[in-house]
Amino acid sequence: MIRALVYVGVLIAIMAATEGRPKSAEPKCKSGPVDLVFIIDGSRSVRPHEFETMRKFMIDIIHELDIGLEATRVGVVQYSSQVQNVFSLKAFSKPEQMVKAINEIIPLAQGTMTGLAIRYAMNVAFSAEEGARPNVPHVAVIVTDGRPQDRVAEVAAAARESGIEIYAVGVARADMTSLRAMASPPFEDHVFLVERFDLIHQFGLQFQDKLCGMDLCLESDHGCQHICESSPGSYHCLCLPGYTLNEDGKTCTPIDLCAEGKHDCDQICIASPGSFTCDCNTRYTLNDDKRTCTMIDYCSFGNDSCEHQCVSVLSGFKCHCNEGYSLNDDLKTCTMIDYCSFGNDSCEHECVSVLQSFYCRCHEGYTLNEDETTCTMIDYCSFGNDSCEHECVSVLNGFNCRCKDGYSLNADMKTCTMIDYCSFGNDGCEHECVSVLKGFHCACNDGYSLNDDKKTCTMIDYCAFGNDSCEHQCVSVLKGFHCFCNDGYSLNDDKKTCTMIDYCSFGNDSCEHECVSVLKGFHCRCKDGYTINDDKKTCTMIDYCSFGNHSCDHHCVSVLNGFYCRCNEGYTLQENGKTCQSDNLCNTVEHGCEYQCVSTPGSYHCICPEGHVLQDDGKSCGTCRSSNIDLVLLIDGSKSVRPQNFELVKQFVNQVVDQLDVSPKGTRVGLVQYSSRVRTEFPLSMYQTKEEIKKAVMNVEYMEKGTMTGLALKHMVENSFSEADGARPAEKNIPRVGLVFTDGRSQDDIQEWAKKAKEAGITMYAVGVGKAVEDELREIASEPMEKHFFYTADFTAISQIAENLKLNVCAAESQGEIEVKDPCACESLVEFQQVTMSTLDQLNQKLSAMTKRLEVLESQLLTRK
Repeated sequence: MIRALVYVGVLIAIMAATEGRPKSAEPKCKSGPVDLVFIIDGSRSVRPHEFETMRKFMIDIIHELDIGLEATRVGVVQYSSQVQNVFSLKAFSKPEQMVKAINEIIPLAQGTMTGLAIRYAMNVAFSAEEGARPNVPHVAVIVTDGRPQDRVAEVAAAARESGIEIYAVGVARADMTSLRAMASPPFEDHVFLVERFDLIHQFGLQFQDKLCGMDLCLESDHGCQHICESSPGSYHCLCLPGYTLNEDGKTCTPIDLCAEGKHDCDQICIASPGSFTCDCNTRYTLNDDKRTCTMIDYCSFGNDSCEHQCVSVLSGFKCHCNEGYSLNDDLKTCTMIDYCSFGNDSCEHECVSVLQSFYCRCHEGYTLNEDETTCTMIDYCSFGNDSCEHECVSVLNGFNCRCKDGYSLNADMKTCTMIDYCSFGNDGCEHECVSVLKGFHCACNDGYSLNDDKKTCTMIDYCAFGNDSCEHQCVSVLKGFHCFCNDGYSLNDDKKTCTMIDYCSFGNDSCEHECVSVLKGFHCRCKDGYTINDDKKTCTMIDYCSFGNHSCDHHCVSVLNGFYCRCNEGYTLQENGKTCQSDNLCNTVEHGCEYQCVSTPGSYHCICPEGHVLQDDGKSCGTCRSSNIDLVLLIDGSKSVRPQNFELVKQFVNQVVDQLDVSPKGTRVGLVQYSSRVRTEFPLSMYQTKEEIKKAVMNVEYMEKGTMTGLALKHMVENSFSEADGARPAEKNIPRVGLVFTDGRSQDDIQEWAKKAKEAGITMYAVGVGKAVEDELREIASEPMEKHFFYTADFTAISQIAENLKLNVCAAESQGEIEVKDPCACESLVEFQQVTMSTLDQLNQKLSAMTKRLEVLESQLLTRK
């Protein structure tokens, strides 16, 4: 710590001397190696010319240092709402490389997260991976102009405990309490506050005199037992390697690494000051690593006396046999184990020993089963019994043929013939005997049927079976029948059906309309829509209106087979064909429209002036109302979010959902999680109520990988707002809204797909937490930026963002503004006009048809007159 203080003091003094005093050929003070990291404030409150002064401050100090990988190493870290590693301790070994990198720094221009920067320096900048050395002073110089927006006391204390000496330089607006919380003690040596940036070099002047003193060890050893080492204005004692300094700060004691257990000897440790050597026990030898021991291998001296294997043991060796063999009594030779000698009860027939095992074998004519133990006689019939006509019967080492019941085996001992039972005598059959399997039966000649005694025959009565083919009467004959017709009918040419005699065909001049033949006569009938007169021959058209006006609102007009209703002038007949409606309802009803009433056939509707929207009551007008939207939320599931914060993200999503009017025809919500890959948790079409969505959100599992925000935006544009995923067609003018939530910098490019999302008509919101990059959030968000971009340093504050975020089209109600077309705009009016014209065309077609029917009726009436 003292050496670090000395070195930084020397640097500051040199820098001050270069600014305030004439330059000399060499610096007055020079110290040993140090790891120095500048932590500079890049927040938006640091003005451009002030940042240039800070840049020059670092460059001037670097020019006065002994730069090199074995001398002084320098790193630079810039911070605002995030931390940027400008270059690490191991990055450069030459001053000109560092100067070039410092000149290329672009201010982050965000918040002031000083605690975040100190934590980064402790965990990353001063790590071995970034080039920090273990036995070299670690010094951090923090330059800031404002009050930290996060907690610094705890993290600064942890950094100091890890061995980092912190200098806090405050400029203008910096808070002294915060500077003292960051810096190392004593504060008078480590805390500096100047009025403006061009004075920051002056804080080094306070160190020059006390840091550049005499070498006190040249005057005396000051009682140091081994080594006296000078420091500016002071000295301290050191010990030779292998010794440790005692509490008196002067004398030294040898370090016994064996007694302290600080050795890696396998068996015996022999101590020397600050070192040790290893040895082994009896019958062991020290290996080449001079640490571990190995037992002496007696088998390596030659094991010819062992037939199979030699195994070394302490103070000797012994013989082992290979697996499947047993050691003989001479303890050297081996014999294969006969496993069958242990008893082969498991084998049904025979046991055969082999190395390390045995197997079972069956007698001739048998085969070994799948259990490899029991045997089954070989089924020769299973090899194919084509030579047997009926059945094959296996026997030991062969097979026999057998016939089915009712058959006898032929002389070839293979084929079979059915037994002919009629050949034994068929005297009981009146007509014919027919042999069948296992017996016989009687059959009758054609045209006869077998009687119940199954032997005698009777001629078939074909009419008795049903005379469906004869329409009236059937008369049976041998092998057939004839058809006859009833009185008043004649037999047709098919000799089966009958036709009633048509008396009208003899002349029906007496009937005005139609003659209808009946059995043995005829009568007159009128056409549809007419009634027969009392003379039973002439007809008169039915007057349907005479039965009442059939609920016609105004007039009833009779026509053939019916009637139609007709309205008075100024009225229009409605679709029910009965009621009449005034041609302009807006002039005849209390419509209640706030702005204007528009009549339609049989109805009306209200409209509002341009720039206003019809409200849910269908009559009043307002400036806006909450919109129905298609909303897709992209949430960051990367590893940096942490599981407990991911639960807060899900609560944030549900707070947003609580503000929406979720329904199939209202707002639809989809959810996408992304990390190193993208996963649709649920599409727009899946859930139709807030409760379903909120339950699904809480069941989402944390992915915990990288941060591919660009890939997530691409997925949203190409998939999430497709009709296949539930987005409504573009012609419906339903606003499409995307909300991206992230906690860090994207690992891929977002510019292309952020632009395509907005070009596709998607209104984009960007919500960032913690290490989220403000420039990326602004790239994602739609204009105006202040209504679509949100940031907070702490996950616990995102609930407030959810409270402030409203996703609808009303500018007076929300921070996010989405353009929605006026329902009374041109497109909507054109659609309404098309529907209205179609309805009018249908009504005109019906009216035209009714007019034609009326004309026909009037023509018929004139003809009759």
